[in-house]
Amino acid sequence: MIAIMRKILFLLIILLGFNFSNAQSKDLLVEYDTTYSCVNYDKNKLKIYKGGRRNIIPFFRRLERIINGKNEKINIWHVGGSHVQAGTFSHRVRRDFALKVNKEKASRTILFPYKIASTNGPLDYSVSYSGSWSKSRCLESDPKYEMGLSGITVATSSPSASVTFSLSTSDSIDWRVRQLKVLGTASSSEVEPYIEVDGTTIRDYEGDSNNGYLFKLPRRSRSFTVKFEGLGGGNSFELRGVVALNDEPGVSYWASGVNGASTSSWLRCSLLEKDLDIVAPDMVIFGIGINDAHTTNFKRDKFKNNYQQLINMIKRVNPHCMFIFVTNNDNKLKGSINYNTPAVEDAFIELARENNGAVWNLFRVMGGSGSSRTWVRNGLMQKDHIHFTRDGYKLIGDLLYNSIMSEYLKWRKLTH
Repeated sequence: MIAIMRKILFLLIILLGFNFSNAQSKDLLVEYDTTYSCVNYDKNKLKIYKGGRRNIIPFFRRLERIINGKNEKINIWHVGGSHVQAGTFSHRVRRDFALKVNKEKASRTILFPYKIASTNGPLDYSVSYSGSWSKSRCLESDPKYEMGLSGITVATSSPSASVTFSLSTSDSIDWRVRQLKVLGTASSSEVEPYIEVDGTTIRDYEGDSNNGYLFKLPRRSRSFTVKFEGLGGGNSFELRGVVALNDEPGVSYWASGVNGASTSSWLRCSLLEKDLDIVAPDMVIFGIGINDAHTTNFKRDKFKNNYQQLINMIKRVNPHCMFIFVTNNDNKLKGSINYNTPAVEDAFIELARENNGAVWNLFRVMGGSGSSRTWVRNGLMQKDHIHFTRDGYKLIGDLLYNSIMSEYLKWRKLTH
């Protein structure tokens, strides 16, 4: 009888564990449309190369602590070109982590006033401003201002200058801000940023131009204004962005994108390493490459060398950072298939192997060379055969998120 009871208890434990695993899988993965015939869903996998498991396992352990309600924080940085600047792709992944891992609370992280730079920005926050401003972008061969995390810097000497950010209220996630860090350089000690929020002026801050001006808000808020003391009379302030943080544990998803940016563009950002000290990335998702390879004179070795310089920079900030390389999507060059795309794919695989990283192969998820045609026909890609539609960006955001979380669930099943 005792032996029979032990067997029954053992079976119950297995069944309960199985049900828990299935429940957790359902809770942590997002649902998306699986009816698109143009999408190779079977290829939606994170290929982790040999040494990469040494870096991703500590990430998974910390992720598990967050899922279990512990006081843990993780920072993910996604960097690229127009796919990232537009915000739909990166914000979809941010939203998925917020919904599934963070229990609907998350820091919005880096904000930038793209409107001042006369270019498009993410749709999940709005920007208004006053005063006269000038700008530099990392695409410029000889930029006037130094750049960092945003890849763009805007500058002003107008005494009336201000920038107001308003975060979206269109979803269930609590994006409200409790701390703000202004990234920028003052021309003299007379110039200082300050914050106006909910009718309150906050002038006290910690830090400086070197590590950011940190303001602590009296309460959480979705809207705030950055103003400046001491402008005019030759004094100016160069703004590289504003970091919006809450005071909750969880995954914080940072995103930096500049339309047209290549690896060479990001290497021009002389303050990037300093700004990355503020991010302290545990994982970096590389999406730079479409602009490097959109030429008839693509230099594979130069591409890899530029990437290695960026990787070495990040390793100086965090030697144990996990790298995920997102391959170029299929695209057209001068109206024909861009045959540089497979060469970029190979370069990313080599970089992942050499730097203990992983590859998320968007090129193969799309279906390989020439697949952009079917994605256009299915309404997932724009007619330029380079950029996705909003539905397309949301879909690839969900696919990328699920590829990361599926690997976490595999790890959890093997270790528990």
